[in-house]
Amino acid sequence: MSDLVFSIRGLRRNLGFAIVAILTLALGVGLNTAMFSVVKAVLLNRLPYNQPGRLIALAEADAGEKRPETIGYTTAYDWRRLNHSFQSMSLYRDAAGAIVENGEPELMQAMRVNYDFFDTLRIPMQVGRNFVPEEDTPGNRREAIITDGLWRRRFGADAGIIGRSVKFNETPYKVVGVLPPGVRALEIPGSAGTPEVYMPLGYALGLPFACRDCQHLHLIGRLKPGVSEDQARAELTTMMAGLVHEYPASYPPKATVAFEPLHEYVVGRAKLALWLLLGAVGFVLLIGCANVANLMLARAVGRTREIALRAALGAGRARLIRQLLTESLVLSLLGGLAGLFLAAWSTSLLASLAPKEIPRVNEVRMDAVVFLFSLAVSLATGVLFGLLPALRASQVDLNDALKDLGKATAGRAQNGPRNLLVIAEIALAFVMVVGAVLLGKSFVHLVNVDPGFDAHNVLTLNTFVYGERYQKPGVELDYYGHVLARLRAIPGVESAAMTSALPFTDFDRYGFHIRDRHPKIASDVPSADTYSVSPDYFGVMKIPLRRGRLFTDADGPNAPRVALISETCAREQFPGEEAIGKQIQLGGRDDKKPWITIVGIVGDVRQYSLETKPRLAAYVAQSQDVSFGYKLVARTAVDATSIEKAVRAAFLAVDPTLPVYRVETLENYLSS
Repeated sequence: MSDLVFSIRGLRRNLGFAIVAILTLALGVGLNTAMFSVVKAVLLNRLPYNQPGRLIALAEADAGEKRPETIGYTTAYDWRRLNHSFQSMSLYRDAAGAIVENGEPELMQAMRVNYDFFDTLRIPMQVGRNFVPEEDTPGNRREAIITDGLWRRRFGADAGIIGRSVKFNETPYKVVGVLPPGVRALEIPGSAGTPEVYMPLGYALGLPFACRDCQHLHLIGRLKPGVSEDQARAELTTMMAGLVHEYPASYPPKATVAFEPLHEYVVGRAKLALWLLLGAVGFVLLIGCANVANLMLARAVGRTREIALRAALGAGRARLIRQLLTESLVLSLLGGLAGLFLAAWSTSLLASLAPKEIPRVNEVRMDAVVFLFSLAVSLATGVLFGLLPALRASQVDLNDALKDLGKATAGRAQNGPRNLLVIAEIALAFVMVVGAVLLGKSFVHLVNVDPGFDAHNVLTLNTFVYGERYQKPGVELDYYGHVLARLRAIPGVESAAMTSALPFTDFDRYGFHIRDRHPKIASDVPSADTYSVSPDYFGVMKIPLRRGRLFTDADGPNAPRVALISETCAREQFPGEEAIGKQIQLGGRDDKKPWITIVGIVGDVRQYSLETKPRLAAYVAQSQDVSFGYKLVARTAVDATSIEKAVRAAFLAVDPTLPVYRVETLENYLSS
């Protein structure tokens, strides 16, 4: 205690030194604590399920692919029926629905799941029950399980919700269960948000969308007790090889199984980036420690006579080291306390700025483990920067020290440790600067990539059309027509259009069938990202026309079907020949259905990300294919954010029961 009191008095006498040291340590400890809170939430925390280590993500894959993506229903049906390694396997897919009860229209992110989905995850219901097998069949998909958040937000946590009919998309669903608070089921990578409503999948063999090569479902499984991952992987791989042999037309020749523990699947590619960031802020802490250690050494030189007097009065070397280390620990704890305030602020900032590709980022928070980590880092820091100065200062020559302070501080040996620390600081800083320059160079290259469109002064908005009154394509087209007419009348709006997919947000891939080509196996048919757009879309987005023509108002429902394709699509699918005039079908091939004529070629758009090369793309006229959900894009002559309210009001004026959401500028999409 006396050492502690003396240390505090000494720091008060040297307030400038104390402030500089504390702030330096606060920066290092705070950044490390904040970054550790992210790493802990995303990488170290167990998934919130019972025995999560037994959960496996599964999918079909080509040879060499490791990450599970999607699977066809019939393939999953065979795996579930024939395997002996899994207690259960459950399919799921994303969905969406509008709810208008107890509030304004709101779009609900939803999920279609097998009846045993929550049993596989071992999530019990807070209120009500799980789905039963009879509800997971075609025609009987009229039950729903909702999250605790939705239950409280829209229904006031009324326990009478069980058995009550709630309309989603004007279709009544009976609520049978409410999930516990804080429980989050799986999210589909790239989905628009967290599901709040769960409904039965309702698939069966023989349905058109339940075929072997209709790969749009996701699959998880729970291993049986005593079965290892290697055993399960080997069984499924053998099983898949048998299916490929039995149904060669439905699978690529080298089709196999993608098999990954669920935690690894959820964490994804964020794992390496987060560990690298934690290592980087660790370097910042080391640089801070070297700085403070140098300050301590410089201060120790000024205290040579004081330490010599203590030694002359009988203080042993261990006693001197204890006193000096106590001062270091006081500094580090004060720096750690200041770092906690910095960490609390920067943790919430990191969580808000983190890209949506980082999973579980909503779970980032300061908790007891993070506080203990901060305490441990502070104590370790105190020992790390305090030990060398303490050892060095405790080596005193009583005769020289008591004669003259100047002589005691002039020797080269006194400067040796400080020089070593300076070298260490420069070395660490050099590594950090090189890494920062490389990262900055990559960022500059990314910013200079042409995305294929102009995002400046473009406002985007999502809407969700549902209900019986919109079942006829003509009625839905009229709705979009009335909305676009109102939008174009808003002062400041130059042009407006509708599209089924915005860049960097979502896409739909369909088989790209060319009329005069007949591939032997289904896997040889290329896939193209397919978009349904209104005629003004390319003008709003400033996507250039390379050859041919764009869509016009004459390309209506009763006109011959037409399409545009991207440069990459024309180059790869029609090498050495003219693509304009060729006929295609998108999706499944049916020679009895009308073929679509290619009338133009437009510039490539980087739909997935700036670092991903453009893929095959095809555009169809919205008036000829309304089987998509649509987003608005409007180019403005003024700041796009200044007319957000007017744009939203234009949609609600046409139909106030349809939800309008994610009103944002396209530049924000691009920036994030």
